[in-house]
Amino acid sequence: MEIMRPSLNEDLLRAETLVSKGSIPKMEIEDFICILQIEPQDSFMAMELAKRLVAQERVDEAHRLMTAIVRIDNRFETLFALGCLEYRMSLEDSAFAHLQSALLIAPDGASELFEVFKILGNIFVRRGDFDSAEDSYFKAYRLNPMSDVLHVNLGTLAIQRANWDEGAQKFRVALGLNPSNDKAWVGLAICHRMKGDFELAWGNLEAAIQYNPLNEAALQLFLDWGLSEGREGKVLEHIRDFLVEGGWSERLSLAFAWLSFRRGDHYLASLELERLLAINPGHTSALQLAEEMRAKC
Repeated sequence: MEIMRPSLNEDLLRAETLVSKGSIPKMEIEDFICILQIEPQDSFMAMELAKRLVAQERVDEAHRLMTAIVRIDNRFETLFALGCLEYRMSLEDSAFAHLQSALLIAPDGASELFEVFKILGNIFVRRGDFDSAEDSYFKAYRLNPMSDVLHVNLGTLAIQRANWDEGAQKFRVALGLNPSNDKAWVGLAICHRMKGDFELAWGNLEAAIQYNPLNEAALQLFLDWGLSEGREGKVLEHIRDFLVEGGWSERLSLAFAWLSFRRGDHYLASLELERLLAINPGHTSALQLAEEMRAKC
């Protein structure tokens, strides 16, 4: 398919020369907007602008721009970029459609194919289509067998199928490639827990938190498992670290307030409840806990 590139005036040619020399990162977003006002169909400059919007977490603006780009320039690169952004935004149906379209016109040996197959595998898992997920993952594996992230995904697929031994093996491979992969530690913890190795599972969760104190999935497991096994002190410690480090979860915030109250630290419990209710004034459980605290204090 021919790439749509309008004829460029002198200013645009100068901009493209900057790109070729590696100087384009110095250009501001406003510069790209000015250029696009002159040549609104210049997909090259539009994609560069979209990249900078994403880097600034302005993903909604980037998405609108990329969607417009694809209408006039549906190359593999533009479809791939849009599909990846939509996957990041949890727009999985649109991401799936654009990545599938990208596959149909993918050039041989494109380095992005690994990511395409990996994301498609993730979407298939969430749809419950485990056979298609496995097929996509193994296509990605053939392109990059040394990806720890991919082995975590394969382990997650094994968990979905309740294949605990296979899952544990995949997570161990991931950790062999990257010992700091906190998601692999969480997956290994789940497999050990389901096999009855409770202490080993706890150790795995501790490792996940050590590498990433903001791993919310690990903390949710700490909360669920800790409350059932009487390990409230350790749970409270890790949730506190999570909140201090800037993590946020309404469930974990409420748990911190409730556990603090149970352990007699009414001041900390009140502070956390105030913060939670400031963010969500209608949080039913938080309001009930606040009423209970007022009745007992």
